[in-house]
Amino acid sequence: IMVIHQPRYSLFTLFDDVLLLGKGGQTVYLGPSLRAKAYFERRGFEMPKNENPSDWFMDVISGELPNATIPDFRADMLFAMWEEHRCEVLPDIELSDPEGGREVNDGDDRAVLAQKLEEEWDRIDINKDGVMSNDELHKLLANCSSMMPESSVVEELMERMAGKDAGSVTKKQFCTYLCSLQGDVARHFQSEEGEQMDLDDSEESKPPRLGSMRTQPLDPLLGLSRDTPGFHQQFRILFRRRLVQWWRMNDQRALFLVALGLGAVVLAILDRFLLATPRWSGMALLNLHTALSLLMSIFCLHVFASDQTMFWRESASGISKEAFFLSRLSVNNFDLLVQTFVFTAVYFIIRQPFVPFWLFFFPFLFTSFAASGWGFFVSTVVPPKHGPFVVSLIVFIVCGLLGNPTSLRDFLAEPCMEFVVSVLSITRWSIAMNFIQDDKILHPNPEEITDQYMLQVFREVFYKRDFGVGCWCTSAFVLLAMGATLRAAAYCGLRFRNRDKQV
Repeated sequence: IMVIHQPRYSLFTLFDDVLLLGKGGQTVYLGPSLRAKAYFERRGFEMPKNENPSDWFMDVISGELPNATIPDFRADMLFAMWEEHRCEVLPDIELSDPEGGREVNDGDDRAVLAQKLEEEWDRIDINKDGVMSNDELHKLLANCSSMMPESSVVEELMERMAGKDAGSVTKKQFCTYLCSLQGDVARHFQSEEGEQMDLDDSEESKPPRLGSMRTQPLDPLLGLSRDTPGFHQQFRILFRRRLVQWWRMNDQRALFLVALGLGAVVLAILDRFLLATPRWSGMALLNLHTALSLLMSIFCLHVFASDQTMFWRESASGISKEAFFLSRLSVNNFDLLVQTFVFTAVYFIIRQPFVPFWLFFFPFLFTSFAASGWGFFVSTVVPPKHGPFVVSLIVFIVCGLLGNPTSLRDFLAEPCMEFVVSVLSITRWSIAMNFIQDDKILHPNPEEITDQYMLQVFREVFYKRDFGVGCWCTSAFVLLAMGATLRAAAYCGLRFRNRDKQV
């Protein structure tokens, strides 16, 4: 058994039988090499003029060429074609020998001869100009015949190959002329063979006829099996590979951290110096959590969208989708932690909210966990070029609209709307975690009527549901469940979407 990739056609025809594999390693042709072209042409494919059949086979197998009889042809259809029409090819493997094999015909002989002549030409033609002078041809003929020809013989051959008074011969002229002598040489060989048979009739003295030479075909799939590593071993391999990829993205990561820091600086300056919003204000927290959700969901799009073609190819080779998915999530968790910390710390230093940092930080960490789930999910079900727009629209709805504290009072008054907001909105719960801590530590008592009204609205909205474990713990649990559900949906999208490309 020999494995070869895109051979020249003269080499391709030397094989008795060939096995052509499509995407995923499934059979699209198994049979005589000289009948492969006719098989695909009967299926509706047309080979352009002067095309190398070996390259044409590869284009057909990869689905890059149209099919005249199937307008919406896909590469995976070749598998069904083979199962339906394999009987047209497989019987041809046994042409004249009941034990199998096929005779070496004149086309095979010509291909072998042309291949040998081209190899000898390339060995002598050092400057690769495709032309040989009289002296170079003299040396080439000596290599091919294992004897030194006379100058008169070389000159006569030069004249027959290239014409009268020609001073050089091209590679095409050389190969064409000598291949045309194939029949004369074969007849001469047969006449000598007949004379030898008259001298000695014993079977041992008979030289084998070229046409009687056969090869014994072997089942190319016999004894072949793939030992695929288990989940844990694949996870370790994929995790290390992802770490290498992660390290190579340091420039992109640094740029994103700068963007996060600048966003936190702008929001902190607005809240403390320009707008002078109260430190317990839910509206300031709304802008903060929405901005972080937007940035984190966009950043997480690259985790599964950046190299989808590689995943499709590897999944067709037996890679564990679970190991691939979990290895990428595991490495990305470090980015979530660092980026959330940078964003929160910068804002905390400038804004000075008068609460312990760890109490201020944890709600934003839960926000990042939930928002990143949207990024993962969108990256597995939406084309990469549309990902940023889709997640921006989603974050605007689930954070900016559904989680607005001034609107929540009306939303939570209706049971159906309350369920929708509680399931989809991130800021419905994340703002509550920050506000509850501010309310307990700062004990706000505003003097302005407007601030008093807003404080009453915030308390009414954010203390409404606690499910018996406290409002802060309830919010944390819901955000964890939201992020986990979105990751499960992302896994389903990764596993079941684009299955035609994972053949």
